[in-house]
Parts: sequence; structure tokens; C-alpha cells
Amino acid sequence: MSVRIPWLLQQRHLDLGLRAGRSGIDNPIQFAQATELLDPRPWLSGGELVLTTGLDLRRSAADYVDRLVDAKVSGIAFGTGLSHPEIPAELLARADETGLPVLEVPIATPFAAVTKAVMSRLAEQQYELVRRAADTQTRITRAALRGGSAAIVRELAVATRGSVAFVGRRTSNVHPPTDTALVDEARALVEQQGRAPGSMNVATPGRSLTVQPVNLAGTAHGVLAVSTPRPLEGVERVLLGHAVSLLTLELEKPLRLRDSQNRLGGLAFGLLLDGVLRPSQADGYLDDAMDDSGRLRVLIIDTPHADKVRRHLDLTLRDLARPLVARVDGSIASVLLRGSDTRADVDTWLGSLPVNQLRTVRAGLSGNHALDGIEDAALQSKSAVDMASAHAPIAEFGAAEGTTLLLSEPVRRALRAIAASTVAVLDEHDRTEGSFLVPSLRAYLEANGQWESAAASLNVHRHTLRSRIGRVETVLECDLSNALVRAELLLALHGGGQ
Repeated sequence: MSVRIPWLLQQRHLDLGLRAGRSGIDNPIQFAQATELLDPRPWLSGGELVLTTGLDLRRSAADYVDRLVDAKVSGIAFGTGLSHPEIPAELLARADETGLPVLEVPIATPFAAVTKAVMSRLAEQQYELVRRAADTQTRITRAALRGGSAAIVRELAVATRGSVAFVGRRTSNVHPPTDTALVDEARALVEQQGRAPGSMNVATPGRSLTVQPVNLAGTAHGVLAVSTPRPLEGVERVLLGHAVSLLTLELEKPLRLRDSQNRLGGLAFGLLLDGVLRPSQADGYLDDAMDDSGRLRVLIIDTPHADKVRRHLDLTLRDLARPLVARVDGSIASVLLRGSDTRADVDTWLGSLPVNQLRTVRAGLSGNHALDGIEDAALQSKSAVDMASAHAPIAEFGAAEGTTLLLSEPVRRALRAIAASTVAVLDEHDRTEGSFLVPSLRAYLEANGQWESAAASLNVHRHTLRSRIGRVETVLECDLSNALVRAELLLALHGGGQ
């Protein structure tokens, strides 16, 4: 916002006249300041129309002009009839040389009238910008309802008289449509930082690039870039913020729909696992969670952080444009996966958990089934969880994984009997003596008797582990150098309910 000298000259009630510096007639005036100081530079910020009567200007009028040029003022309004009957010729000559406009203010025109005219005009411009911003906000909002992100981008480009691009994770919009270079530039900024950059402004001669991140639920979903031939004005920045808000709401639409679908699918999945629904009744609710052949797998995750792990998987699958069908019951999270999902996929998804959560995870993945085999899938995944360990926290059902034997209920009854006379005895010893014999025995057996790796999984010295295993042999009166004894105890630990 600024006032131009030609506009001031048109205000007949001021009776101003241009006496010098015609080449700077288009200098923008942003404030009017009256001062009689010979060197007012410390009190100026640039863009002022300096009003003076030249009270102390007896000599070196040229130096006075140079000082004002140095302060980057927009012009001088010189009042005549008081200190000077006319503007000093030296001042006028120097003003012509430097291109600093000089206006003559007749004695009948108060400086206050000039100041009021300038400030009123600035206020009018400010009001006009606010009104235009309000109108544009309404127009952008209406456009968003009809045309989504593409309409938001188009209206913002019109309002800022520049080029605007929105670059999301999988989509992009730009206006004018021919300015694909802006899309490439915004995408390069995202790729360069590995995520959506924060707010930034890059100014080069004749161009200003303003970039704002578009975040949703604390996650960056893209950037909105505005390219203009000059820096954005304050009101235009307000419009930019409004556009970012509208884009956020636009991005929320599919996420809200996905959340609703996830809740419905999770409910159907849970009722199916509980036997309340038959597979044929749940089919329509779980279609999107299965692969193209209608096959599925069940993943069961046992962790004290079950809710946090579910949220982590939700975000991971959302980035893959997939639903999350899951149920959390205490420390158990049951997840329905596609039949085409692999053990490597699960390793990747869970492997990106925070370390403190990943350490607590034991997970089991079933085989590939049709929907009517979901009970078998659930049983397989539960069995696989029992086979998971600190060394292999994610187990997949199959003979190669050593889980088939544990599916037999008679075998499990026998193992529970063995556990009652072995593992339960150690467990009681741990409770009364404050020892750690059960976890130490599990780590030792799962590491195939390798002292170093077993001790590392427990974060203890190998001599400490040797001492604990020796205590296990004493309490159980057994010899762990016997492979059959070790095998029986390992099965008891996994299949005996411990």
C-alpha cells in the first residue's frame, strides 16, 4: 500500500505543485513525516514524504537532499512563505539531479492537511485490501466446495496475480496450467528435504517464491507454492493461509471416510473372530482388506503398546492407500492383511516402530486363506506368536517355522503338564527370590545354547547368565547339556502357556 505523487497533485484542496525531481514521480509514499531536522535519517525508515519549512536550511541545501536520498525517502514537501519565500534553488537543482521529487506546499495549506490526505488514502487502501481479501476468501471457499484442491489453487492464483501450485503425496495442481516448472520446483524442495519443507520465502530479482507446508494430523501431506513478480502483501499472506486451511479440510475428506470404513471393518473382523458373524455375512465389509483373489492373512501382535502399534500400522497403510482392519483387546492387536502380503512386508512395517516399542513386540503371521478359513488363520497366527522370540520377534506359521506341532491340543496338554513341574517351579522361584531364571532359560534355549547372543538379548554378562543357568539345573535337578532336556523345556515354555 502506498500513495503516489500524481494522486497528491490531483487533490485540489491541497494546492500542491511539483517543482523538481520529476523522474521520481512514481516513488511510493508510505508515510508523511514533518521534521525540521537537518539530518533526520535516524528517525526515518524509508518511503516517507518529508514535510519541512527549511527552518535551519541556510546553506548546504544540496547536502540535505543527499541525506534524504540516503534515507530512501519518497519525496520532499517544502512549505513556502515562512522560513523561505520560495524553495532554495540549490535544493531544487540537487533534487533534479537525484530524482527526488519536491512538492511546494503553499502557506495556506497546513502540513496536517497533507498528512491527513496521505494517511486517509493509505487507510482507504488498507480497507480495500481487507474487503478484497474477505471477498476472495468467500470465493475460494465456494470454489473449494465445488472444485476441490484444483479450484483452491486457481482462485489463489487469480487473487495474488501469480502462479500457484499444490504438490501432494500423489497429486498436484497448478494454475496457470502451463506453469509445470513451478510444480517441479515445489516437488524438488520436498525431495531435497525428504519431507515437506517448513514455511519459506525465496526472493530473486523480479520474483518471489513463497512456500507453505500443508499438514494434516501433524504429518506433512504436501506444499503450496506461490510465485509472484513481487513479495506477497500482508492480505495476500492471509489468503495463502486460508488456502492452506481449505486444502487441509479437502485432504481430511478421504481420511474421515477411511476412518469410518476402518471402524466398520474392524467391528466386522472382531465379530468374525468371536464367531458372532459367519464369513458370508462379513464378506462385504472386508473386501478392501483382502487381495484381488479374496485371500487374507491374520497378523496377531502381542505387546503392551498394542494401541500405539495399531496407530503406527494405520499411518503406514494409509500412506499405501490401504485400509486398516484391526481389533485391539488388551495387549493383543489382531490385524487383517491381504493374502499377498509377505513376511518381509510385516518386517518392514513393524521394523519402523520406535525402538522401545519394537523390543516388546511378539507377532505371528498366518498362512494364506480364503475368508471362510479365517478361524484357521487366527489359530495359525496365535500359534506363530508363541514361537516368536527376542531373536525373531515376528514368526510366520508353517512347518519350517516349527509351529505345526503346537497346534495339536493333546500335545499342548502334555506340554502344559511338563510346564507345571518345570517352568512353574522356576516362575515361583523368581517371584520369591527375585531372580530371573525363566527369562534366562528362555533366552538360553532360543539361542541354541550360545552364551554370547543369549546374554546380549538379556543385557547381562555371559558369566551372569552361566550362573543363572546353573541355578536352573539345581532347582529342576536336570542336566541342560542333554539335548532332549533342552528341547522338552523349550517346548514347555512355548506350548505350556508360559
